[in-house]
Amino acid sequence: MNIQITSVREKDYQKVYSFQCEYLDHESYDEFLNRIQENPDLYIYAYDEEELVGICYGKPSVKIESAISLQGIAVSLNESKGYARKGIGSALISNFENSVLMKGFKKISVGAADDLKVENFYLKNGFNPIELVAKGPHSEEYERVKVSNYEYGKKIQMGLRRKHQPREVIFIFEKII
Repeated sequence: MNIQITSVREKDYQKVYSFQCEYLDHESYDEFLNRIQENPDLYIYAYDEEELVGICYGKPSVKIESAISLQGIAVSLNESKGYARKGIGSALISNFENSVLMKGFKKISVGAADDLKVENFYLKNGFNPIELVAKGPHSEEYERVKVSNYEYGKKIQMGLRRKHQPREVIFIFEKII
């Protein structure tokens, strides 16, 4: 493996768009272009030779002036290539953090998928849980609860599942950089 991480280039937009739709957001190509053009330095991707193997992107938070919202991160799950769990996601996060700092922001926030591996990924990369959100089948919010640490949060998460029978109960993580 010869992984290179860089900001997205216009010549790679179609490839990045396809990857993003496969692993993360399903949006129109125009919406994708608007996202990149608004914050091109917050769109990071990883290549192995000529193969796109990961992306990471975000935008300034609408809620917290000094924060960036990490909107998506994914690494190829193609088992025959063996990219998963090789540090590519952590390298993408590190490069994303550098871009965030260069833009003058001090904090990154992210809503993590309701998945133990995803939660552990953010914990491993220095993110701290600050909140839980119980969401229904159409992403409507049932309840938000502040949490002070992950272990306490896991207990609250189970309680929110029993209380609401939601589609998911996600952690909101943040990292001060």
